[in-house]
Amino acid sequence: MKIIGRTILYVFLSCYSLISSSQSVSSHSIGLQLNPYVDEFLFTSTFIKPVYAFRYSLGIKDHISFGPELSGYYVKAHVNDYTISNLNVGGFFRYSFLPVSRVNPFIEVSPYYTFQSWKNGPTESFTGILEPSGSSSYLSGYIAPGISLYSKSKKISLDLFYKFSNNTFVNGKHSVLSYRLNYKF
Repeated sequence: MKIIGRTILYVFLSCYSLISSSQSVSSHSIGLQLNPYVDEFLFTSTFIKPVYAFRYSLGIKDHISFGPELSGYYVKAHVNDYTISNLNVGGFFRYSFLPVSRVNPFIEVSPYYTFQSWKNGPTESFTGILEPSGSSSYLSGYIAPGISLYSKSKKISLDLFYKFSNNTFVNGKHSVLSYRLNYKF
């Protein structure tokens, strides 16, 4: 746990160092996602799966931005009191292809460390074992092509992207459609 804490501190201090020493910083933004995962289980009230993400982005060139990110999800079953909590701590690097356009395609890479816990239910699809409760942690990440749709003032944008990972997402698959609302300052 100390190694993870030191790594996170190092990433944040490196970002701060780049911010304070770089003369070519073009923009800052904050991104937020908070929504239920929409699938058939939401409409049948079997599972509630809120998804969340918070990130800070620093644009260092017209095409390049990066920063830290916290994300994850929480799964709650109404039938057998089954829960899963998933927290991802990491960062991202984004390359934008048309940075001055209001419709901006991009590619994003995000390495992160996942902390996961589960209680009172089978966990075969998430950990490969069957336990009534437990926890795990592991290094993972995703690569995601997508587009950003900017407002006329370019202060607010909506990111739509498709993530691919070596581990499963909230949908239990190795890929998922995602979105995020951003405010640029």
